[in-house]
Amino acid sequence: MKLSGYILCALLFPAGSGCTGEHTQTEHPVSPESRPQICAHRGASGYAPENSLAALKLAMEMGADMAELDIQQTADDRLVVMHDDAVDRTSNGTGLVWQMSSDSLRALDNGSWFDKRFSGERIPTIEEVMSLVRGKMKLNIEVKLHGHERDIARLVVDTIRKEKFENECIVTSFGHEVADEIKRLAPELKVGYIFDRKSYSEAVFASDIDVLSSHFWLVDSHFMAKARAAGKEVHVWTVNQKFLMRRMRKLGVDAIITNYPDRLAEVLAKK
Repeated sequence: MKLSGYILCALLFPAGSGCTGEHTQTEHPVSPESRPQICAHRGASGYAPENSLAALKLAMEMGADMAELDIQQTADDRLVVMHDDAVDRTSNGTGLVWQMSSDSLRALDNGSWFDKRFSGERIPTIEEVMSLVRGKMKLNIEVKLHGHERDIARLVVDTIRKEKFENECIVTSFGHEVADEIKRLAPELKVGYIFDRKSYSEAVFASDIDVLSSHFWLVDSHFMAKARAAGKEVHVWTVNQKFLMRRMRKLGVDAIITNYPDRLAEVLAKK
């Protein structure tokens, strides 16, 4: 998930209007008891290498309730935590994740690209992450699709069940068919659709999915009313500016995904 030029819309519309430009947005005060969850985007990725154990540790220190991270299937059918199809941007290696073994991926330096202080950070497996955060911070596990998956829905479900992590995570994806399959295989799991303006359809409200993970651009009081009527949770991404954090809180969203969990914690601490 990326923070995009959509923020321009938020700057152009006053606090009482939705970014869709179609509706007047009514904001309602939210009590501290119902404050949104702090969800660290790829960990505390504003301060540490995204999707790294260091970023996840920092997110916990900053008070995050949850961390969003990305998983992909490797050549040897393991689930590793990596956003891009290729390792080039965030490691000292080159190549496509789906063509590499988990051992070869773990041999790469996954931290120096961000800052030399993080030299030696490795690409973690999802099992390593679960072990790190168990009982301390929940996970929003985003299933990334590169087009070469082999029964990834089953692999995700089997891994979560093997680790007994069903009650400590949600599973989300831009691939709504994969999300549907995960929900079919594991009705006990909380599963969500991710979407932006291009992929959004009102059909999401009639789905069997539990969570709607939307770009903040789409979320106004009318969206929230439809989501509540359908019994859906609403998570918004990626919200890094304080005025947007305050706006999302007033709308009553269930979770705010941000690169800066400490910044969000500061906003939520104020009435």
